[in-house]
Amino acid sequence: TGLQIREQRQRTMAPQVQIFFGSQTGTAECFSEEISDEAKEQGIECEVLDLMTFKPDTFAARKIVLLVVSTYGEGEPTDNAVQFHKWVSDPRNDGALKGQRFSVMGLGDMNYSKFNNMGMMTDQSLERMGATRIYRRGVGDDSQDIHADFQEWKNGGLWDALKKAIAEVMEETGGAGFGVQTGGATQIVAAPKVAKKPELHVFFGHEEADGAAKDICESVVASLKEQGMVVPIVQNLTDRKSVEVVRKLPRKAVAVVIADCNQEGLCGPGRKLVRNMNLELDSGSMSEKSLSLAFLAVASSKCSNSASALRDQMEKSAQAIPKAFERAGIMPLSQKLPRYLDAGVDSVEPVLKEFAAGLVSHVSAATEASDTATGGAPAAAAVVENAKKTKILCAGSEAREVADALASTWPGGNASVDDAALAVLSSAAQERAQVVLAVECAADGGLGDAGRGLAAQLGAAPMAIRASLRQVRFAMLAVAGTHYGNAGERASANAMLDELTRAAAPVKQALQKFGAGCVADASVDLQEADGGKLSELCSTLLKGFSDGAAPPVASAVNGYPAAATPAAPAATPSESTVSTKLELKMAGSAGALPAEVPGEPADVLARFYFDADQAKVAKVRELRQAPDLAQGLATAEVEFEAVGGLKDYTLGGTFSLLPENDPADVSAAVRLMGLSETNLGQYITFVPGDGGGKIKRPFPTPCTLKDALSRYCDLGRAPTKKMLTALQSKLDNQEAREHVSKLLADAEAMKVLQGAALCCKMHEFWSMLGVKKISPVDFLLNCPRQKAREFTIASSPKATPQRITLCVSLTSHELPNMEAACKQLIDAGCLPSSASSLLGGRGRFFGTCSRWLTGRIKSGDMVLAKQRPSPLHLPAKDVPIIMVGAGAGVAPFRGFWEELRRGSQSAPAALFFGCRNADQDWLFKEEMSSAVKLTAGCGALARMQVGPKRPLACLFTAFSRPGEGKQSKYVQDDVRAQATSVKHWIDKMSGCVFICGSTAMGNGVLEALAETLEGGRETVDALRKEGRIVAEMWG
Repeated sequence: TGLQIREQRQRTMAPQVQIFFGSQTGTAECFSEEISDEAKEQGIECEVLDLMTFKPDTFAARKIVLLVVSTYGEGEPTDNAVQFHKWVSDPRNDGALKGQRFSVMGLGDMNYSKFNNMGMMTDQSLERMGATRIYRRGVGDDSQDIHADFQEWKNGGLWDALKKAIAEVMEETGGAGFGVQTGGATQIVAAPKVAKKPELHVFFGHEEADGAAKDICESVVASLKEQGMVVPIVQNLTDRKSVEVVRKLPRKAVAVVIADCNQEGLCGPGRKLVRNMNLELDSGSMSEKSLSLAFLAVASSKCSNSASALRDQMEKSAQAIPKAFERAGIMPLSQKLPRYLDAGVDSVEPVLKEFAAGLVSHVSAATEASDTATGGAPAAAAVVENAKKTKILCAGSEAREVADALASTWPGGNASVDDAALAVLSSAAQERAQVVLAVECAADGGLGDAGRGLAAQLGAAPMAIRASLRQVRFAMLAVAGTHYGNAGERASANAMLDELTRAAAPVKQALQKFGAGCVADASVDLQEADGGKLSELCSTLLKGFSDGAAPPVASAVNGYPAAATPAAPAATPSESTVSTKLELKMAGSAGALPAEVPGEPADVLARFYFDADQAKVAKVRELRQAPDLAQGLATAEVEFEAVGGLKDYTLGGTFSLLPENDPADVSAAVRLMGLSETNLGQYITFVPGDGGGKIKRPFPTPCTLKDALSRYCDLGRAPTKKMLTALQSKLDNQEAREHVSKLLADAEAMKVLQGAALCCKMHEFWSMLGVKKISPVDFLLNCPRQKAREFTIASSPKATPQRITLCVSLTSHELPNMEAACKQLIDAGCLPSSASSLLGGRGRFFGTCSRWLTGRIKSGDMVLAKQRPSPLHLPAKDVPIIMVGAGAGVAPFRGFWEELRRGSQSAPAALFFGCRNADQDWLFKEEMSSAVKLTAGCGALARMQVGPKRPLACLFTAFSRPGEGKQSKYVQDDVRAQATSVKHWIDKMSGCVFICGSTAMGNGVLEALAETLEGGRETVDALRKEGRIVAEMWG
């Protein structure tokens, strides 16, 4: 019947509206999911998509889109929206969205000068590109009530606008405008893929005096083209755009670099390329393109004697180019190609023939692999074959010699050699390759420099790489070059070889800490590495791989999962299917858990856990003269080791840190799950429960239950609407299910539950509701994720490049009486009447992160953190600097004066600092005072250079609670008092103003500046847009 046809059509229709979110802390993602949920009630099929998955062609094909985008920092896109923002901002893409319909909800904070910039820019860009706006742009202000702003936009006409747009699309397309959905996923019919040959992009660095690289390059290119290779670019490295050409290399391309070198080192164009790549390309920034490098160093010696004597020196200097490419994520080809040619004395033609043949072989193999992968069943065979490959990764020059010799002896010739680096190890894990780690050791039993460097890299590896390394099965090979001459000495050295395996232990243990499995330990003396020894070594290592991994280590180190033996990856028919049902597995050790299955972060917040760096706490000290933790009066200086992605931190930058929950809240949560505190030490992981091949990971596993509850679950808040919806039908208590149902249907009640007036924690809510138990898997999967907290960095990278310092004040206030809010929820039927009896005395509220940093964290603890630049940075020009900060708001200025101390600034720098009492909470008092120039007394004393440079021309202090008989004063009062100087510094000397602290303080200072400067508020707003007044405010 017609009704049945319509019903069948409704069941198979693809989503009519795609909701894309750009989110940093999860707010935009939550709003997007709320739109989707309510859209279903309106009869509209929606799909929520992360802008991290953005692809131009796919996005342009969407008929109706909603975008919920947050503004990050000073008008910037969130991390997951960077590529989308670049695309829509490019005028070359104008017209690409013709026929699309859209609306934008922008989120931001009015305290920032570029408020809601991403919402405004996205709205304008989509219209410019040809899309049609179907509903007005929404504006959410986090400094006021962002949820109310969102509700007003959503309920002010969005549904009618969407229904009208859907009807228009259906009419335009004859009712088939949104595609067909099969099996829960939109069916995409694509043209058969034709395997594309990897392109060879050739670069040459030519020494004008007597270089041969240009001629060699021309010969290689001619040979490649004769054999049908695609060579779209031949780039001279003297061109300053060479780095941009590298940046724009297409996926899977090969960069062929041929550069002159001589006894003085690499040629000028080669050195220029290395310098510019290191400056302009971030570490690992090109890794996603799967690019490769083929490098040929060209010398032009005058005689064979000098050629032989200088070869090692010239080869070593030329390696700067491969190192720069590897740093950017472009790895050397696995094929063995000539890496050095002396055109002055060598026979050139055979070397060039071998070099070109190796490139052709790579292209042919890559094309064949691509053909196989597009053919369905053969792809699985390719995966199985790939799993048998062996990568010999070496740390040290002597380890490289052994690795090359071992690869040539390896049965089947299926072994490649590469440097031991994080990116290469991660790649090997993804390819399921067998890894032999050849690590250079000293004969006396110490680890070589390269090995120590590798161990340090592993210790600072990002969480995402740590998770991938659990898949590695590796054999440790300790390499020593004894150089002993007589037989007796060699016999003694051989007796010590077994001890070398202990020297390599730091590298082995670092990998095992992530769960990687060591299948064998071996050692070799370079002097004794003849053919027989190498064959014996191959047999030993191969036996280890065939027999399996070593037994798992039972304990955890520094909070990381214990070493575990990952099971060999099992081929499944549904590896690309994402599981919608997860099961929780628990065990006494990580090694007893099932092998980790492929997966990706479940949401924006989870992505932080995988991408962040592990940093060690170096120092913690209290900054107040009279702290009182119980009354919420504490301010801590916390130092972290700057490792991994934290090493390149910037002055005044932002440090994002994942906090840990109060142990009491963790204990309450574990009891709510029906477990005891003895279970906190157990290890957990998630596995697909419905046959799926991949999972959405809520947080990195394996980890202990304690880590899951302490780090990744937000226990300091009430349940979210998402959590309540997921758990409602699973609650054992029928009365509790009814209360939750009423709560979900009452928007005002939900607002009360989540509001500051209630300050309700996770376990408190479930206790008031009468819920005694929630299953561990349901709680861990649905509990709101913990958000990283952001702090302004209080150190200078010039002064302490290896340390990042934070200045954190405890957030605390008296908890409000819950009676009124609780009564409102009881009257609405959202809580049982018995909830009122559980109120009792509540004491003080303490911020989760600030309480952890000021009271529980200690030296040696490990934390998850990231850093990024911020608008709080010193101006490039030598102009006056006016710094205004109260309390912990002085943090960036502590870094400023340390930076100025080491610079050549001559223009005045003034600091306005405020706190409650000079004898109780004057932060960095001694440091601050010692940074002020000596101006009192005689002029001769002021001109004396006594001790370190004093960068502050003047310091103005204001104390709001100075004590009996003294007048209260605030920093804005001091700004007004110094109006003449402030006006002169800004108007006459083009000075800059930096403000950091509470919103109330910041607005007070902005008002004082408006009173001081001609033009008032209009001038202040103009200077903020110009970047000469920068305000970072909170609270």
